[in-house]
Amino acid sequence: MPETNRSFATKPCHNCRRRRLRCDKSHPFCHKCSLNGQECLGYGQIIRWANAPAIRGKLAPVKPFPQTAIQPCLIDPLLNRLDSKSRNYMHHFTTLVCRDLVSIDQKDRNPFRAMIPLCDRFDYLEAIVVATGAMHLATLLTKNHDGTGGPELVDALVAKDRAIHLLKKAIETVTPSSQAMILAAVVFFVNLDLIDSGKGGWPAHIEAATALMSSLRKQQQSVLKHDSTLMSLVDVIAADCLTYRILGTTISTVDITSWGEDQDTEDGLFDVLRRAEAHSYHCCPPVILQVIMSTSRLSTLDDEVERLNGALELLERAMMFPVEEWVHSIRGLSLEEDDLSVRVSLASAHRAAACLYILLSAPEVEGVLEGRLTLDGLVQEVKGFLSEVPTDHILLKGTVWPMFMAGAQTDDKEQREWYLERLGTVWAKNPWICPWGYIRTAVEMLKELWAVRDKVGGERGKGWNWLHEMKARREKCLIV
Repeated sequence: MPETNRSFATKPCHNCRRRRLRCDKSHPFCHKCSLNGQECLGYGQIIRWANAPAIRGKLAPVKPFPQTAIQPCLIDPLLNRLDSKSRNYMHHFTTLVCRDLVSIDQKDRNPFRAMIPLCDRFDYLEAIVVATGAMHLATLLTKNHDGTGGPELVDALVAKDRAIHLLKKAIETVTPSSQAMILAAVVFFVNLDLIDSGKGGWPAHIEAATALMSSLRKQQQSVLKHDSTLMSLVDVIAADCLTYRILGTTISTVDITSWGEDQDTEDGLFDVLRRAEAHSYHCCPPVILQVIMSTSRLSTLDDEVERLNGALELLERAMMFPVEEWVHSIRGLSLEEDDLSVRVSLASAHRAAACLYILLSAPEVEGVLEGRLTLDGLVQEVKGFLSEVPTDHILLKGTVWPMFMAGAQTDDKEQREWYLERLGTVWAKNPWICPWGYIRTAVEMLKELWAVRDKVGGERGKGWNWLHEMKARREKCLIV
């Protein structure tokens, strides 16, 4: 990935300077402070009490800087038995990873933080949370220093291996009360792959999680209905799993024939997406996700007429979907902290990208439409909606999939640079940086696809279907 305009301080943070440590000088806070479980005092001017006595070697009380300080996380006292490193990784998970996993972090209403108190009861959950926090911190530090890992990465892999061992034992003695936590752990193995690179064993994890979700649907009517916090956690984790599975089918060959035994089962799974709409950082309407999933199934149809008619029906369903009405109907949004106009732009970008996916999956459709809807037109439409999302907005992290779909299709050099710059902003320059490795993988794959298209050249290059190239690859990648 090309070097981006990263933001670094010119001098160490106040903590590192006082302790005579080497500071990484990264914004919005020093990650060495985060690893040590300390609140970073930032790089700005220290504000002293008026008329305070000057005491050599000691700092007077300071006013915290809201943009540069990490608020101390509330770790359950039962977790004090953890070693220092594990507590710090759990701190990192609570403060930053949980923020990444939702659209808007609503303080006490982030369902992923409900996992922390449960870690004392489920050892495999504790291990996967520690692994996720360590992997996220390792990727964050690698982003800042262009390294190849460090002790945090080693700790993440050790914790992951422990989580696998403990989860195997838990599956052998699964109980109704532990199924929800096993689902959470399995889905977080997918998150680990996404934070690392977007490659790895995510298809198998998603397959296992989908089977667990079908069983949990019955529990939601009995066991889980008495605990709204736990039910909310299960909903957002299941919704993430469904979203990962659907978007995973768009660029990788993933088996979707086992998606449920009947329509009722499938409808029940999509009800989960609707219940978790307020928390989903993708901001993609469940109806559009259904359209994407149905489009992925078109490739299994042998009848060309049936495939053509199916694609036309899906196009109409997507284009007629009322995005703005859907956004204003989402339950549980924080009207003070949320930004409905940005949500509308994001949902519209996903809708246009879904239409682009339909045309790429069934190329014969474009000829039937006779210019009314074209690949180039949809690329422009996606870019237009994405441009409405400010580069310093927290919801920028939800733009990666439509950005990849439109970016892979364009042959315009200026547009290609725009997509690279935007992905780089999500990865490294946005105040709400999202250092998930799959974004870096998306950049690498875009460059590879552009190189192949440019090599083909001319009109033949314009007609080259990059989607078929992606699905023919042995290595499966997940871009969300």
